[in-house]
Amino acid sequence: MPRIVAGIVLLLLASPGFAHSPLLWSSPADGASVTTLPEAFEMRFKDTARLVRFTLSGEAAGDVELGRDHLMVEAQDHRIKLPILAADAYEVRWRAMSADGHIIKGGLTFDILAQ
Repeated sequence: MPRIVAGIVLLLLASPGFAHSPLLWSSPADGASVTTLPEAFEMRFKDTARLVRFTLSGEAAGDVELGRDHLMVEAQDHRIKLPILAADAYEVRWRAMSADGHIIKGGLTFDILAQ
């Protein structure tokens, strides 16, 4: 019986909820439709994380050129400066390294509506 309990504890500790620093929120949020042009994309992780990759692409505009100063910064809150964006449907893809060394990744979409 102790081996079963130990095995269950190890499985729980190895689960993503314990091993990673998940994304808590972003602005614009996933699925949002905004009319005000965002100056930056902001994201908050549960704990500190280093962004190792961040891409933004528009459905019509294609890949958006971004600076690299937001990469490899250890922080809980990240702010990625954006160029002036046109009305479009956008997709964000990101990859980060949590403080415990695990790689976490995700993606989301948002729309900028014509004003």
